[in-house]
Amino acid sequence: MNFIIIVSLLISNLLAQSNQRPAQKKFESEIIEKTITRISNKMKDNKLKYTFINSFPNTLDTTVTNYDPNIPDAFVITGDITAMWLRDSTNQLWTYMEFVNKDSKLQHLVKGAITRQINQVLIDPYANAFNYQKKQSEWSSDNTTRCFLGVNVHAMSEHLHERKFEIDSLVAVLRLSYGYYKETNDTSIINFKYLKAVQRILRTFRDQQADQTEQFKTFRFPYTFQRNGRSTDTVINGIGEPLKRTGLLRTFFRASDDSTIYQFNIPENAMASAILKQTAEMLSEAQLTWSLRKAAEPLIQEAIALSSEIKDAIYKYGIKDGAFVYEVDGMGKQVFMDDSNQPSLLSLPIYGFIEIDDPLYQATRKKALSSANPYYFVGTAAKGIGGPHIGANYIWPMAIVTQGLTTNDKQELRECLRMLVTTTGNKWFMHESFFKDNPSSFTRSWFAWANGLFGELVLKIDKEYPELLEEEYA
Repeated sequence: MNFIIIVSLLISNLLAQSNQRPAQKKFESEIIEKTITRISNKMKDNKLKYTFINSFPNTLDTTVTNYDPNIPDAFVITGDITAMWLRDSTNQLWTYMEFVNKDSKLQHLVKGAITRQINQVLIDPYANAFNYQKKQSEWSSDNTTRCFLGVNVHAMSEHLHERKFEIDSLVAVLRLSYGYYKETNDTSIINFKYLKAVQRILRTFRDQQADQTEQFKTFRFPYTFQRNGRSTDTVINGIGEPLKRTGLLRTFFRASDDSTIYQFNIPENAMASAILKQTAEMLSEAQLTWSLRKAAEPLIQEAIALSSEIKDAIYKYGIKDGAFVYEVDGMGKQVFMDDSNQPSLLSLPIYGFIEIDDPLYQATRKKALSSANPYYFVGTAAKGIGGPHIGANYIWPMAIVTQGLTTNDKQELRECLRMLVTTTGNKWFMHESFFKDNPSSFTRSWFAWANGLFGELVLKIDKEYPELLEEEYA
């Protein structure tokens, strides 16, 4: 009997190590299929092979729920949550950015997502996630307001899935369009509606950079948020603790959708500084009509000025003991930690804010990947960064991927790859998080952003150390 059980388990495990992609795919790209075949043929380790085969195309296979190449328009869900996050959708499609100029269908998909994101920003720049069509979401009862004609009015609408203000949501929109333009040189995305969205983003950032003194006197704020839930899902008094004006931007929530401790989040601001500069560069060099050029010029100057102000403030307020801190209030309070979600301190070079070999970044990286970070966990299965979103002892695969994306060390890359492919719980996909001592205990079996990030890491390794793809990982 024991023999039969053992054989059954072995057969079950072997069957699991297979192509788990759906028969009916939401979107197919010829260049992505060729890339999967080319790279997976190098792989001798089945765990690595099938995790790559399943994960890399996961966004295309499963999350492009509505796509119209004629408009163009594309609605990209996160995976198991059927809403479109600005941040997630950018990161999900970024996985394929280097291929958009090699596949017109894929190019139209990204262009469609940019169109959709621009419309979403114009609906509400403070929202982080949107519905495909107007409907009530599970967060419809959130108490979130905007200031209209001097009065705070309820702002949650049926367009929105959630209305948590995170700097990186708006920056993600700029990043996707910049990345698309750099790959394709397609200026058709830069129209008057696009410039209006950029203007809205800049105005929102300026509002969240402003001195709070007058706002506190009248209690009229451009944004407030409260939810009847756990502490990381709401904001004290709806506005957070008082801050001193520093040049940094306030963010009420982090990339994890958890509320900030101090609202000047350094990774969020660093990403904003880098991408605002890139957006200005794009608008400056793009071949635009005279009328578009005239409309773009003040936005270029504003983006450059804001980028510089934020960067200066980061270096003034965001460094302690030779490393970047995670959050500050501008009045002396700071917290050092790092979170698994991007942007994080670990991910700063990814956005072009700082070079990987910069001593300040290296000191920060070393600290983030140590016990100095309260969310760095070491277990028998793996070691890596988690965060308050899930809690203690749960490591996030995307943080291990980020570690791999920000190193040029071959041995560190090998170890990141080993940890990733041996902690899928025999599911051969990336998860949101897993318990440090038992990868079978995980959260979110369908999390497209993490799957795509794993694909990005494999692409990096294929370019830099392809021999690592031929190794066995136990």
